[in-house]
Amino acid sequence: MAPSPDPGLAPAGPPDAAPDPAAWTALQGAAVALSLPSVGGVRLTGPDRVAFLQGNVSADVAALGEGDAATTLFLDPKGRPEAQASVHRRRDDLHLAVEDDAAGFVLDRLHRQRIFDDVAFDDLRTVLRTWTVQGPTAADVVAEAFGAHAPEGGTAQVPFASADVLLVAHARTAPGGVDVHALARDADAVEAALRAAGAAWGDAATLEASRIEARRARAGREGLGVLPHEADLDRYVSTTKGCYVGQETIARLDARANVRRHLVRLRLDAPVGAGPLTLALDGKRVGVVGGRAQHPDLGPVALAVLKDDARDAPLEVRDGDGAVRTGARVG
Repeated sequence: MAPSPDPGLAPAGPPDAAPDPAAWTALQGAAVALSLPSVGGVRLTGPDRVAFLQGNVSADVAALGEGDAATTLFLDPKGRPEAQASVHRRRDDLHLAVEDDAAGFVLDRLHRQRIFDDVAFDDLRTVLRTWTVQGPTAADVVAEAFGAHAPEGGTAQVPFASADVLLVAHARTAPGGVDVHALARDADAVEAALRAAGAAWGDAATLEASRIEARRARAGREGLGVLPHEADLDRYVSTTKGCYVGQETIARLDARANVRRHLVRLRLDAPVGAGPLTLALDGKRVGVVGGRAQHPDLGPVALAVLKDDARDAPLEVRDGDGAVRTGARVG
């Protein structure tokens, strides 16, 4: 994946299909599990791995202890997110779980940035797979399946099947949950263990509807072409660490505090399907639409980055050709 070529257009997303009713019910009261094929693994080894990654991402990697985890952003020189990942610090390596099919882009970027650094990169996209378990009982289901809890802000690595599984707390939905990283060859065993522990099997539409309900932005869906503060992604940016790509812009933004666009949830008049979408008011572009979904209770919804002075107005949702697709309002 490459960053969006148009700072005003989000990438095309999945169609806004309705969640499976059984999966939605389980997410609200128990736990659902599903595979995340868009999450790709990258491994960093070598004595310079921490210092190298520290200069390439927004999180304070150097402050992480062994077994700690953090969500981080890869920013461009202008401070705009290009990718999002979870970084897991282990004794002998750093593991990145990169969101939204951006692992290839991240690998290319890391290779370009390496000059004299003693660091190596491994592409784990065909070796590892990622599942997520979300819902009020997700932590208990994962503990039952694998014999360990994932601590908040940390990881648990436990033996399972032919190797280990890595468990990481990750709130992808309103109820929250846990991500499970395991070898691809152990996929059948992982899924059997989760089902035996009581997880219902979910679908991507359920995950996306709950993510939008909870206003949980992700760089690859709402953050491309905007600044982290505009997409509610600044929580993943350290304000105390040293130099990193994009820091100059972030420091100026923090100092001036003049953010004039923010993340909002939209109620749409009708489903809009896949494709890049913008928001217009009186014929002028005032925002960009990211993820969209068919929510069981709220109807068609989406997340967007919108100018503050347009929050209370009726909006037009337009496609890449400028045609009006439907109306929208913040809510």
